[in-house]
Amino acid sequence: MNKGHNGMMFIIFLLLGILINLQFRGIILSEPNEQASIKKLAAELEAERKENRKLIEQLESIQAEREQLWKNLGNNLNNQEINNLLRMRDYENFRAGLTAVKGSGIVITMEDAPAKGELDIEDYIIHDNDINIILNELKANGAQAISVNGERVMLSTKPVCAGPTIIVNNNRYPPPYVIKAIGDPDILYEAIETMAQVAFMRLMDIRINVVKQDDIIINKYNIYTSLEESLKGLEVVSK
Repeated sequence: MNKGHNGMMFIIFLLLGILINLQFRGIILSEPNEQASIKKLAAELEAERKENRKLIEQLESIQAEREQLWKNLGNNLNNQEINNLLRMRDYENFRAGLTAVKGSGIVITMEDAPAKGELDIEDYIIHDNDINIILNELKANGAQAISVNGERVMLSTKPVCAGPTIIVNNNRYPPPYVIKAIGDPDILYEAIETMAQVAFMRLMDIRINVVKQDDIIINKYNIYTSLEESLKGLEVVSK
């Protein structure tokens, strides 16, 4: 019985050793193939980036030509009705955020609180709700144009959390978050500095700096997003 038992154990351990050896060899042999696959994907990504940049440049060139045609139309015609239509078009583009804007206002810079051992991470990072409340306050106090990290705030713009980052107009940004608002600097400054939500965030050591500034430039809403912008802020996962 002992001999049979020992023989059975020997066969089991032998098979187990063979399986472990085959698995180890499979891992070793698969590494070169995996590396080759990674290199292939990296090359494909770079090719897509180049094609994306080329298409964006073509779109920007076409847009510039179109804008020049509109300007020429307004300059060369004395038709009052057409000129009125062009002015209405410019105004609606401004309201829609499709033109760049320059003026005085305030700049708000927000940074997460320094990490603290006794607090949960949720307590010292900036959330989408914190930013949306500030955006609503700016709008309620007459801000004519607003941007978050360079992204023009539209009617449809609603920053959302994505881990420790936020997504604005489909683009992801890590802190610090820079909010620019064009409007009456005194009114906007007072509105933000007296917000209960701002006071609470500062109590949690979230850093919020508000300054009045002249000659703020807020770019137009970018309809077309480059591949670099789409990939910006994504986490890198190590093997």
